[in-house]
Amino acid sequence: MNSAKTPANRPRLIVNADDFGLSRGVSDAIASVHKDGILTSASIMANQPASKYAIELLRELPNLGIGIHLNLCAGRPTLPTCEVCTLIDQHGNFLSPQLLARKLWRFQVSGAEIEAEFRAQIRWLKDRGVTPLHADSHLHIHLYPAALRPFARAVQLEGIACIRAPRCTVWPSAGPAGGPHEGSLARRLSVQTYRNALQTTLFRTFVMPHSRVSFRSAQRRQRGSIGRCWIETFAHLPAGEFELTCHPGLRETGFSEMDRIAMQREEELRCLTRPAIREAVDRNGIELIRYSDLLLSAKHSGKAIEVNAA
Repeated sequence: MNSAKTPANRPRLIVNADDFGLSRGVSDAIASVHKDGILTSASIMANQPASKYAIELLRELPNLGIGIHLNLCAGRPTLPTCEVCTLIDQHGNFLSPQLLARKLWRFQVSGAEIEAEFRAQIRWLKDRGVTPLHADSHLHIHLYPAALRPFARAVQLEGIACIRAPRCTVWPSAGPAGGPHEGSLARRLSVQTYRNALQTTLFRTFVMPHSRVSFRSAQRRQRGSIGRCWIETFAHLPAGEFELTCHPGLRETGFSEMDRIAMQREEELRCLTRPAIREAVDRNGIELIRYSDLLLSAKHSGKAIEVNAA
């Protein structure tokens, strides 16, 4: 442990796995890397093929922080299809991510339907004994313009105080030209400005980390680079509270063949339990935390937290 980093100035890191409940292979991988690796938290999906299975796994994972991975673009809605007409296709399934994103940018979906579906997913978990402490969304769909206020209202009304930080940061700093977002320099700068603004305006009353750890686009696409990226990040992570999101998964027949990030899931599964990764965390004085620790720190600092008791 790096003795130069005291509790007051050390980095604090939430390591959160998304997609808990999306499949049995994903759910088993998340349980495994929490028990044997550095994973501290997971975001569970409601009404997915393995959601009930993931809830069963939680009985053996008392120290795993749990949030909800709100979803508008995978599978079917939790509400009856007649109540979410603008969010579904002719077969009653959620719209594809690409089509939904376009509609969210153009405000061609109902904000009331988004809010209702988000609240229904949260209640689906609560009805099964799971109270999520934080909220984020599948493919970050809640950050699109038409979903912003419905997300904020739904989360607040359901009594969830913590959300994932919209802001993304690369360490060591790559500057605008090498940052985490895709596309031209102008697009990357505009996305960065947009996410920073969300953090300091619309979402400011929620408890969230300073930033989400991200990586350069080229690094994310390079096979075998994930472990190196993590170790490099841990060596440069400044004091403060951050989140590293990941998507570990085991290969599963009937799911992995259609999963565009199947290979990434397997690589992250290995990285999360590698001794070198744990050594990098310890060597750089990083404290692994959950959202419950973040909430406790916020309360101790006197932050005003506005949530409703649902």
